[in-house]
Amino acid sequence: MAKRLNQALGVDIGTHSMKIAAVRMADTPVVSALGVSPTPPNTCDHTGIFDPKTLGAALRALVGETGVGVKDAIFCINGQSSVVVRNLEVPKMSDAELREHMGWEIQRNIPFAESTVVSDYRPIPNPNLDATQNMEVVMAVSPQSAVEAVVELVRGAGLKPAAIDVEPLGLGRVILSCHQSDLATKNVCLVHVGHSVTSINMYRQGILAFPRTVPLGSAFWTKAISENLGVGADEAENMKLNAVIPDTAGGVGATVQAYNPFAPSASEPDEQTQAPAPAPAPDTGDSRVYQAMVPQLEEFVAEIRRSIDYYQSRGGQVDELVVSGGGSLLKGLDSFLGRSLGLPVSRLNPLQGIGVEAPGAETLAGGLASQYATAIGMGLYIAYD
Repeated sequence: MAKRLNQALGVDIGTHSMKIAAVRMADTPVVSALGVSPTPPNTCDHTGIFDPKTLGAALRALVGETGVGVKDAIFCINGQSSVVVRNLEVPKMSDAELREHMGWEIQRNIPFAESTVVSDYRPIPNPNLDATQNMEVVMAVSPQSAVEAVVELVRGAGLKPAAIDVEPLGLGRVILSCHQSDLATKNVCLVHVGHSVTSINMYRQGILAFPRTVPLGSAFWTKAISENLGVGADEAENMKLNAVIPDTAGGVGATVQAYNPFAPSASEPDEQTQAPAPAPAPDTGDSRVYQAMVPQLEEFVAEIRRSIDYYQSRGGQVDELVVSGGGSLLKGLDSFLGRSLGLPVSRLNPLQGIGVEAPGAETLAGGLASQYATAIGMGLYIAYD
């Protein structure tokens, strides 16, 4: 457990870019600085970090460019080979009994080849279990080597590793702090789209109820454009950034496989279920870019539907779809997902409901602020832990 801090630097390093957010405590949390820079190539991928030295130097440069004086860092650990986050339903028990029980659960749920792990857990409220003999616990498990890589990176950046946290909990803090009067009162599915991966998390009034990460991100749309239209990666990226998903797109598609988190691989399918998927757009104007992405968008919608269906089959409820992350800035994606999944849709805004003094924050309009959601969620650690 980290010491109680009055200010901290939230750090989110993705495969495409790294973001930082300085947060200090006042009457409400205040975001005092924001920064973003490209992630050095060949330093990390969707599985985790493998060059902490180079990443540490790049993070040091970003902190220097931003002019942040905060040294205590709350780092978001990511990667399929670096962390697993799960919600478990267990019998109600004392703290001592839970500590012993979770030791067994953690050993049982280790998906890594490395047997030495670092873990943490905490009970979370679940009104659906109040009248039962059970309780809900969220746990996170990481290989020791992944944690050591994070510590090396943070220290190489000239920062102090105050805490290592996970993205689903950080995004939950953004819901609780920045959307107190709307999303924090609802049951939502938050789709946080990154470059290489997307997290699909369910929240009950801001409390994490079901986390899932799939290896699909905006890079797959870029790759589809490049391959289908015969252009280079840079040109494909620019085409994607200028593309618009037509407002006629989005409809019921093919049958897909249902998600089962306890299958041999959490990304492997189980039984079949019907899932909405995009319909081809009318060929008005140049729709080549959208058409090039249709199969990947179909798969993307199907993964969200599988997650929602599984969660609802376990008694969960979803009132609204929420999108965030840099990858979600594809024009028309939010409304397209809403039509495809039959849900009202909104965008996460980590700069509302709290104080904002960060230079340049006023330019983050049109959903651009949501790319900082994880970094700000890390910084908000000081308001909750």
